Amino acid sequence: MTSRSCLLAPFLAIAVAACGGGATTAGPTSTAPPVPAAEPAPAVPATPEPAAPAPAAARQLAPGPNPTADGVVFVFKPEGGGKKQIFLAGNFNSWKPDNPQYLMTADAGGTYTITVKLPPGSYQYKFVADGQWIKDPFSPGDAPDGFGGRNGQFDVK
Repeated sequence: MTSRSCLLAPFLAIAVAACGGGATTAGPTSTAPPVPAAEPAPAVPATPEPAAPAPAAARQLAPGPNPTADGVVFVFKPEGGGKKQIFLAGNFNSWKPDNPQYLMTADAGGTYTITVKLPPGSYQYKFVADGQWIKDPFSPGDAPDGFGGRNGQFDVK
């Protein structure tokens, strides 16, 4: 061995050890138990995702008939409030002004609603508040009622 190779031998040994020492077997070279990798922190979105739509009953609906997947939701808030019973009457229930199946329910704010499943077609209706027939001021259309007044009118597609 020359003096030159004697000087390079320690450096060569360090280099070989640093790159795996020439080991030919796969796997870890340490007998120490593996340290679990730290889980990354969850990313915080820049903007919040929109909330899922509320069900029809909880969602704020416009006055008048509102087509939904559950049926047509009629929304009515009588002027002056203080009504005891409000029914929905129309050509879909033979204009019966006191049919208990068409009694509307009131929320705490005095808005009355009812959901009616209707097949496609053209419909006319009125609200009957304590026996008084009232045209819906928010109906998308209207038609003569045959008594000098007007009915609300809408189509289900």
